[in-house]
Amino acid sequence: MHIRGHHGWSRMPYANSGPTKRFEEKPFMQKTRRIIVTALLLLFSSTAFTANKVLPPPEINQAQKLIFYKDHLKGVTKGSRLDYEFKSTTKGADSFTDKIEIKVTDVVSERKRDLEFNFLTGAHHIDFTPAKGYTGNPVIIHFLERDISMMARDTGGSNGYFRNRIRQSFEQPTEMRDVKINYQGKQLNGTEVVVTPFAKDPNIDKLQLYAHKRYEFIFSDQIPGGVYRIHTQVPSKDGNSTYIDEEMTFQQITPAV
Repeated sequence: MHIRGHHGWSRMPYANSGPTKRFEEKPFMQKTRRIIVTALLLLFSSTAFTANKVLPPPEINQAQKLIFYKDHLKGVTKGSRLDYEFKSTTKGADSFTDKIEIKVTDVVSERKRDLEFNFLTGAHHIDFTPAKGYTGNPVIIHFLERDISMMARDTGGSNGYFRNRIRQSFEQPTEMRDVKINYQGKQLNGTEVVVTPFAKDPNIDKLQLYAHKRYEFIFSDQIPGGVYRIHTQVPSKDGNSTYIDEEMTFQQITPAV
């Protein structure tokens, strides 16, 4: 099964994306998937380039810069591996805990790295192709692409529709604030970005439970790879409990094996 990779994040806004299409691919968890990863254009076609840097357009806000243009892998050396824990809980269904690994196979320049990925295991595995000369931490896009494909599968909507709504939500985050992170017995400084992409969606009646879905991102320069946690919550229909709860949390940096 083919799912669009990072290049989908540079598409035009939702208003130009056309009508919602049915999700016609095979069920998301049936077999190994390969997603083509494009390393540079994440949000805008107006991205500027210099010899060693990808420069964000001047009109984007701090949340967009943090998520899509920050040099999250700064200082992460060749041969390192970033380890994340992934937890998924769905009310009335099987829950699971798994792992995500990002391996730095080469440091191309101060801001660019060659990367390989192990994104979940077994039936949950997604096969992302290696990235060359990547700036930033692709685990953000990988997490979102899996999330988008699951919503498209469940609602019959298109991946592009959900991708555009999430992308646009960073233009006006629900919340952005400084936070404290407790990691390995130490209290670290971080920044949290919260978005609710579908709260004002014109097709909210077709989104079922996802209409009130919440995304929380926590970043810290004191965490290797820059990304501490990504957390999503889908409330139950009555709003009194959580129907789906998924989170990815940084665990450690280790030598690659």
